[in-house]
Amino acid sequence: MHGNFPTFRRARIVRRDDTWTFIEGELLRKHWPDVELLRKHLPHRTERAIRNMAKRCGLIPDKLQHIWTMPQDAKLRRLAAEGSDRRTMAGELGLSIAQVANRLLYKKINIAKRPPVPTGDALVDAIKRRAFDLRMTTIDLDRSLGNAS
Repeated sequence: MHGNFPTFRRARIVRRDDTWTFIEGELLRKHWPDVELLRKHLPHRTERAIRNMAKRCGLIPDKLQHIWTMPQDAKLRRLAAEGSDRRTMAGELGLSIAQVANRLLYKKINIAKRPPVPTGDALVDAIKRRAFDLRMTTIDLDRSLGNAS
């Protein structure tokens, strides 16, 4: 014939049963937060499998997702227009800083720049205020004055 055909070996099919037995479920419910103890009682189950089953059994609560309301969005916009920082906004709204930051990104809300803090020197304060009104950064102001930093 035209060449040799390799011999085909049949692959051995290993059937894995991933279903949890009643006894395993009871062990899980009895010892739930202690994953190390569960690993000892269930050596054939991975930690991830144990956590997944605990979630399916209701031992791990679902993550609560905050639903934003229109008044909260309006308050967020107002606080951003005032130039409040994210920590202050989170405190005002009773949410986490990450929730506020994510909502600002999602709604494309920019936090307004705060005016410069007065230094006590009238000339410096006037220059800084004028630069702020012209939307110049401190770096741009330094460069325009010839100070390379």
